[in-house]
This record gives sequence, structure tokens and C-alpha cells, in this order.
Amino acid sequence: MRFLLSNDDGVHAPGLLALAQALSAIGEVVVVAPSEEQSGCASSLSVSKPLYAHQLPSGFVAVNGSPADCIYLALHELYRDTDFDCIVTGINSGANLGQDVLFSGTFGAALTAQIFGIPAIATSLVGGGVKGKKAGKRREPEDASHYKVAAEEIAKLIRETAILSMCKSLPYHVLNVNIPDVHSSAEIKGRKITTLGHAQIARPVHHMVDPRGRDAYWLSLRKRKNAYAASARNDEEGDETTQLPDRQALNTLYQQPCEVAGVMTDDKAVAENYISLSPVRLHHAPKAALETLSSLAL
Repeated sequence: MRFLLSNDDGVHAPGLLALAQALSAIGEVVVVAPSEEQSGCASSLSVSKPLYAHQLPSGFVAVNGSPADCIYLALHELYRDTDFDCIVTGINSGANLGQDVLFSGTFGAALTAQIFGIPAIATSLVGGGVKGKKAGKRREPEDASHYKVAAEEIAKLIRETAILSMCKSLPYHVLNVNIPDVHSSAEIKGRKITTLGHAQIARPVHHMVDPRGRDAYWLSLRKRKNAYAASARNDEEGDETTQLPDRQALNTLYQQPCEVAGVMTDDKAVAENYISLSPVRLHHAPKAALETLSSLAL
């Protein structure tokens, strides 16, 4: 079995390392990932700059592009003569639940793989244990063992179930996997087939004034006190500025479930310590919408 791995947290991310180690026990692993963090870039491709691929001492290949760039470059150039059984992305540092998959680079990379007909699984670790600390350009977890638990669960899913056969039988689908952040596998209750929940994002844009007095905006989730010194303008107006938001805020903002024929939503599953498995379709034209549009005099 041969796997191609990528992510959006960067080639040095602990989740990617844990995933590579776990899957290497059941097959051959190739890693092509962004040289730096690319969170939130969805399935974007770089068409206005050249891409450079650099092999690291670990054997991983770092690319100065998006996660989708990495998959595209790997399949069409770097490993064009290699047949991959599955492309697995992640393990993402934080949830990819509900509508958030539309923006996720981790999901976007898996989506790119599926476009080319290769079974794809996007994986994410949900919860406080993935809260990162800056160390240069790398994000280090508070407890890397949580990624190890998640990676082992992913390997177990592939090894012990017919999940790859299922993925192959569902063209243009990505399997979106969210794993609860736990200390050990014993805390996981099992697996649930789920549908995407509905993300309710509060205060998605934050205004701040940078140290040079310029207006700046963070696309983020939670307002927090600023680590920068307040500018004279903010002191006068009494405005509260903001710093980088807590990435884990997303994990608490899924409040409006979209139940489908009694199927549990992804957010509810992970909240109850189940691994969430959500098949997400690339080409989706609802019958009702097609019928409505067809009735119009266009």
C-alpha cells in the first residue's frame, strides 16, 4: 500500500510527522507538504509564481506553495510514475468541522487528489491539546502524544476496515475525518458516520492598529486583548485591540446542527468522543435546486 501525505500546517508540523510514522507501519509513505504554514488557503493553486521542491533530511519534500500545489506537483511531476493507493492529509492542528471544510487547506489538498481520481482522506485533531506555541516558523503542540493517538487511530481505520474500498467506490468524494483530542485511544468511544454540521462563526473580522499606526484586520474567531502596546489613538478612544486569535475557538462554535435523516453531525460526534467520518461530495447538484432552476424562463 502506498500513501501520499500533505497538510496545511507545514512540512515540520507534528501532526504530519505522527501521521507519516503511523502509516509507514502499514505501507510506503511519501510526503510532499508546504514549506510554511498555509492554513485557510482551501484548494488554491499558485499560478503566478514558480514552485520549488526541496527534499529534507527526513525524506519529506517541502514546496513553497499551497497544499493543493503539493498534491498537484507530486502527482504530475515529482512522482508522476508512482501509483498511490490513497492520499491522506493532516493531521490538521484543530477542527475541520461543518462549513469550515470550504476554507481548509488540509481538506483542499484532499479535494485536489480526488479530482484526479485518487481516494482521499482529510484528517484533523479537535480540541485544546492541539493549541500551538510559536517556535520560529514551526508550530509546536503542548502535547505531541495527542497527535500520536490520532495517527494510530487513522492507521487503524485504514488497516482494520474497508474504508479505502469505500473511498474508491465513491468517486468525487473526500472522507473528512475529525478525531477527538484525547490522552489515549481508550477514551475514544468508537466511530460515527456523520454529516457536516453548521458552523456559526461569531465576530469573524477583528480590527486592530499595528505598531506603526496602520489599520489592520485579522480574519479570525475570537476577540482577545492585544499583546502589542496600545497606540495613542486606541488610548484616546478606549478601543480594545486584538492579537492573534485562539485557533481552538473554532471548536466551540458549531451550534446549529444540520441533521440529515437522523445522521449525527460531525461536531456532535467529536463532542461525545467519537471519531467523525463525513463523506463530502465534490460535485453536488441537489435535485430540488435543478428542478427549480429548470422551471425558470432563462
